[in-house]
Amino acid sequence: MNIESLFLPLIFIIGASSITMLTNSLQTLGRIQSKKEFEKKPHFYFTYSLIKRLFSHDPWESLFYLLSFTKHLLRLLYSTTFFLYILATFFHEIPPTFPHVLIAISIVAAIGLTFDFFFRFVVGYNPSLFLRIVNPATSFFLLLFSPITFLLLKLQIALFHPKESKPHGFSRARVKDKILELAHESELSLHLEPFDRRIITAVASIRDRIVREIMVPRIDMFSLSVNQTVHEAAQKFISEGYSRIPVYKENVDHIIGVLLYKDVIEYYFRSIEKNDQSPLDTPLENLVKPILYSPETKKVSALLQEFRSKQIHLAIVVDEYGGTEGIVTIEDILEELVGEIADEHDILEEERLYSPHPDGGYVVDAKMTIVDIEKSMGITIPTSPEYDTIGGYVFHRAGTIPSKGWKIHNDNFDLEVLASTDRVIEEVLITPCS
Repeated sequence: MNIESLFLPLIFIIGASSITMLTNSLQTLGRIQSKKEFEKKPHFYFTYSLIKRLFSHDPWESLFYLLSFTKHLLRLLYSTTFFLYILATFFHEIPPTFPHVLIAISIVAAIGLTFDFFFRFVVGYNPSLFLRIVNPATSFFLLLFSPITFLLLKLQIALFHPKESKPHGFSRARVKDKILELAHESELSLHLEPFDRRIITAVASIRDRIVREIMVPRIDMFSLSVNQTVHEAAQKFISEGYSRIPVYKENVDHIIGVLLYKDVIEYYFRSIEKNDQSPLDTPLENLVKPILYSPETKKVSALLQEFRSKQIHLAIVVDEYGGTEGIVTIEDILEELVGEIADEHDILEEERLYSPHPDGGYVVDAKMTIVDIEKSMGITIPTSPEYDTIGGYVFHRAGTIPSKGWKIHNDNFDLEVLASTDRVIEEVLITPCS
């Protein structure tokens, strides 16, 4: 076999390396910039226009699939032809032994990897330029193998990506993935502030959240009895710092409405103006406003729409039996989108939730959420749908309510229970590991 026999392996390895260069150029430029490049010269990048027509559901992903299929075919052809060339050239007089075959395979692999690494390396200097340089060669090979690769892609789509019932074949989950990809993985993310990315991620993910995940649990609820007087309610508003308080009849499982701070203030001043304070000693029933009830499994996005349509800011979360599970406010939902909205009351509350320990670490209220602890202390705590707070994490690990002194060692923190009762874990000590 003569030198002309090297022509085919050389063509195949250059073709595979060109596709590597084009793929890396597209990934470096990103989806948006690459599409702008295609749109500037649609006739030059005619293969992408063809793919858009044949695979309209997702031409960008389809392009990468076709490039990958074609590159693997070219690598296979290169490996086969070059391997046969080596055997025919160097071992034509003697039958090849296993070491000879191993040497031939090593030579084939070494040259193939050298080409691949070199083409990957040079792309970084000017991806737009190299995209234009290798496009003619890659277009040729894409069209050459299109009867095979297009058929494989059509078969893959039919078997593993059935058409969605949504318009244009996009499911809600797919739309969410695309938004998150734009916010975190495309060149657009380079121009976004962390806060902007957080909002985009939160908005895209809000449909997956349910009310139970963001509610204030029943044990932490503050409520008033309908039998309490207006004067007592005014004092509670001042001491607790709330603007709305649920009102119950008989017990907390029978919430009948919500009392607004502004209504109490107006009622209070009207009584003072009339110089008659006897109305302040009347029960709250006449001041109670209707309240919204929400099942704990309701989507947060649906509850937000209901808040807006009914112009209500607070809802009682109920379980399947109608018992009170907790409360959720429009502020809780907004905090899921934009982060903590802290007022003076929230700052004082946060200070009560955790404080430095003299011997190191932090004394933490067991009701503090894992998300808040991770933000405040820079540690990572294992999460689960079964709990949201550090107390829930301890209960999940222990399988019961542990007594004082119970300890957990984690890779990046140590935890010790400082106080607990028969019903609840009250306080823990968290010491981050340096």
